[in-house]
Amino acid sequence: MTIAFARLGRWFLAGAVLCLVALVALLVVPTLLAGTARWATALALGIVGAVLLVQGVVWTTLQRRWFGSPAALRRTARRGTPALARIVGVTSTSSAIGHEAIPVLDLDVNGRVVRRRVRVPSAHAADVRVGRMLPVRVDPEGSPVIVVEWDAVR
Repeated sequence: MTIAFARLGRWFLAGAVLCLVALVALLVVPTLLAGTARWATALALGIVGAVLLVQGVVWTTLQRRWFGSPAALRRTARRGTPALARIVGVTSTSSAIGHEAIPVLDLDVNGRVVRRRVRVPSAHAADVRVGRMLPVRVDPEGSPVIVVEWDAVR
């Protein structure tokens, strides 16, 4: 299950909120700083806050587009319907989280082929090949989220 991008996005968004709060405090309370220092600090806080906001939106969007929402991933990992998925295609990408690759897998799950990005633990890199069966959990509520159970791969 991959929710690393969502966590990263939340940290960036929290930083943007802190910058916004500091900026408002700086502009509302004139005794904090005066003159040029006040406006230079306000400009710097505004720029840093905008950059953090953009980063937070980008990472959160990547999480949802590549892997699904963190809530759906957690729900699927806990209560998902167990199934076997056969790998029918593997497309390598340059994406990775740490030393763990994120290839695009075409998975045949219950007779339906779906394409998903999957975070592959380095210990299971050799298990990602066409024809290999992987234990997965499918979201019971019908979202397109699929969680590969790497602990159950033999």
